[in-house]
Amino acid sequence: MGRIVKTTAAGGVGFLAGLLLEQGLESLTGLDFVDGLFAVAGSVLAALSVNRELVRAASRNIEQMFGKDPLEISESEWKQFKDANPKTAEWLEKALKV
Repeated sequence: MGRIVKTTAAGGVGFLAGLLLEQGLESLTGLDFVDGLFAVAGSVLAALSVNRELVRAASRNIEQMFGKDPLEISESEWKQFKDANPKTAEWLEKALKV
């Protein structure tokens, strides 16, 4: 649940920042950007940033468990990690699909 809250909060802040940037650029330059373009981009980038932090945390957990880089673990080691840390593995799989 914490991941959803963090992703939603970051997405909301990114949306507002993008919206402010869009309004500021439109008023300074007189150009008319597609409505919501910067707001959506800010929201997506902020959500991806949260996911990147989750991937880093999961990577550290894998390194601690197996003593090697996550890219070097075998399929059986991944299954072992997934059994020991089901939520972390689920979040990692979702984050990497983005």
